[in-house]
Amino acid sequence: ELYGRVRALVDAFRGWGLGKGDRVAVLSENRWEWAVTDFATLAMGGVDVPLYPTLTPEQIGYMLRDSGAKVAVVSSKELYEKVVAAGDLPELEHVVVMDAGEFAGAESFAGLMAGAAARQQRDAEFDVMVKMVRPEDLATIIYTSGTTGEPKGVMLTHGNLASNLNVTTGPFGLDEKDCCISFLPLSHVTARHLDYALMCSGTKLAYCPKFDLLPAAMKAVRPTIFVAVPRV
Repeated sequence: ELYGRVRALVDAFRGWGLGKGDRVAVLSENRWEWAVTDFATLAMGGVDVPLYPTLTPEQIGYMLRDSGAKVAVVSSKELYEKVVAAGDLPELEHVVVMDAGEFAGAESFAGLMAGAAARQQRDAEFDVMVKMVRPEDLATIIYTSGTTGEPKGVMLTHGNLASNLNVTTGPFGLDEKDCCISFLPLSHVTARHLDYALMCSGTKLAYCPKFDLLPAAMKAVRPTIFVAVPRV
């Protein structure tokens, strides 16, 4: 199912003229659409730019301009309005909103997923495109907090991300029988790395978009692995 959704979004991105090296910003809480956007961007050799939903419009505008993002994928009306209020964004060509509703000048994420079910079978052309992405290719730009000045975009390659997967969660012995709640912000590299590693193990992921929903989520999901919030 994930494969079909990623293929559908890649087709939309490529239809807009996006390709290797183009920046796609993700401004959202943890939810399945975050992972689809991430993998679609990486699959075509693009560079994703994860942004915290708590950022101000001014901060978002700075990071969108600095990264040169051509697409911004946002979760909600609130975050759509932050992008609208972010000032002049000369390189931003498309905004995609995950939630249902009418948003002027924006695309519907659900609409882009309309053909996903028909794309769930393996596709040779898509798989070749994915394999053309090399370890040295830029994968993501993650912005620092900016406590000593303007936030800096940290540039990580596919090789950077993959090397971490090879040496971290293996000793846990996780597999498809296990489950983890993904609640640490995916804009932070620790949460994203952990989700990648769990997917590699076949572990189920349950997305919890807000910390205050975590107790209810733990009762419903009963995770076999739990990751605490890192100290800053």
